[in-house]
Amino acid sequence: MLSSVNVTQAELRARALTREIVRLPAVADHSLQPTVDELAALALAANPEVAKAASRELFANVVEPLGDRFEAELCGLYVRVFCRLISACRRHPGLENFDRQLRRFGIDSEEALLRRAGHVRAGHAGAGHAGGGPVFGMADREGVRKVLVLSRVTLGADVAVTSVVLDKMKTVFPNAEVVLAGGPKAGTFFASDPRTRLREVPYRREGSLADRLNGWPGLVETVRQETAGLQPENYLLVDPDSRLTQLGLLPSLADDERYCFFESRSFTSPGAAALGDLTAAWLDEVFGPGDRRSLPCVSLPAEDLLRGRRFREAAGGRRIAAVNLGVGENDAKRVRDPFESELLKLLRTAGYAVVLDQGAGEEEISRTSKLAEEIEANGERVVRMGDGVNAAAGFNVWRGSLSGFAGLIAVSDLYVGYDSAGGHLAAALGVAGIDIFAGASSARMIERWRPWGERPATVIEVEPGHTSEQVIEALRERLE
Repeated sequence: MLSSVNVTQAELRARALTREIVRLPAVADHSLQPTVDELAALALAANPEVAKAASRELFANVVEPLGDRFEAELCGLYVRVFCRLISACRRHPGLENFDRQLRRFGIDSEEALLRRAGHVRAGHAGAGHAGGGPVFGMADREGVRKVLVLSRVTLGADVAVTSVVLDKMKTVFPNAEVVLAGGPKAGTFFASDPRTRLREVPYRREGSLADRLNGWPGLVETVRQETAGLQPENYLLVDPDSRLTQLGLLPSLADDERYCFFESRSFTSPGAAALGDLTAAWLDEVFGPGDRRSLPCVSLPAEDLLRGRRFREAAGGRRIAAVNLGVGENDAKRVRDPFESELLKLLRTAGYAVVLDQGAGEEEISRTSKLAEEIEANGERVVRMGDGVNAAAGFNVWRGSLSGFAGLIAVSDLYVGYDSAGGHLAAALGVAGIDIFAGASSARMIERWRPWGERPATVIEVEPGHTSEQVIEALRERLE
């Protein structure tokens, strides 16, 4: 009985179930049902800690790996697994409104979900539409007064992918209002863009499966409000594989003809490898090529840009290196100790004034604080920066928002970090970057998530067994 399962037991059982699911691509679909149903039951347990633990295993071991391999077959498995999960969840207490909204869209069964998933992936996905030209021609554009773009939820993906969509929409529809549906942190990356307006749609990335699914009715209501009074030909919704719709599985418009879905995990285009470049290629297929290729872009808050300029002035003629060592609670992305300490020493020896992002989360803040204390113990002055603190020492720690750190990246000569949002921000801002990529599930994952933009990053691929000394040597070669 689930009522007697504790958190540890739930984690172990959920882990075993997830391993079974990812082995199933070559197995008949009916074999999925009992395994996914048992996993759903754990992720929907009445005990919130059990539900969160099982949900964490589900997303970490099934949902994210199936996407991060970037293989069409695994994308198909994701669709089958998540459609089954949704069908199990809609009968769960606390998800009555979720179920009610699905029925309003005419989706009353798992089969209906699967049919819609196939339809949207074969529609405006850039997959060989009839005629070979753009899906949306000039005649289709003239009446569009509003374009809604869904956030990818994670900040790095919003820079690498969503910002490319926003850039293209402003070009293709110069007279339309562009609305970004997502969280407030994503909105700060476009705060000074007069053409982009944020509509906040909360999504609980760290919550249980039910918590995450319950964010979708809020999106539906937001879209309803934004399109009220408009005819279908007056608006368009672009979904760049957003977690708000669980990668296109949940509808947000009654008319899917006004819905463009980018299947980022399986889309390919000759000559394009990074996700940002693939996004631009897909947009050109759907809307036609423009005078220039769309690129990742950000429009930071004015106060963050001003703080960055003042920091640059305070640094004088010294070169600045911005460093972020966040891994999003995925320890596999880190290089074993003493790499981080040696990295900071190497940058200082190379003559850089360093600004280290303190980061977010208890573990990351503790780690960066210890690094700063180690620097101080070696006799170097450390300035801990925040709002109103602009003095620049040889070593500085930024304690504030990611957009504030982005303002410091913008004035830096170099950015260094693990695979994270910072690398994508540097590429979008035209700053030289070195991306240290460890813990990748596949070579294609590195290829896809390589920071790309005005100035693509240099990537150091860290293989299992690589030592701190080997990675430092690779970094030293790139600094020379």
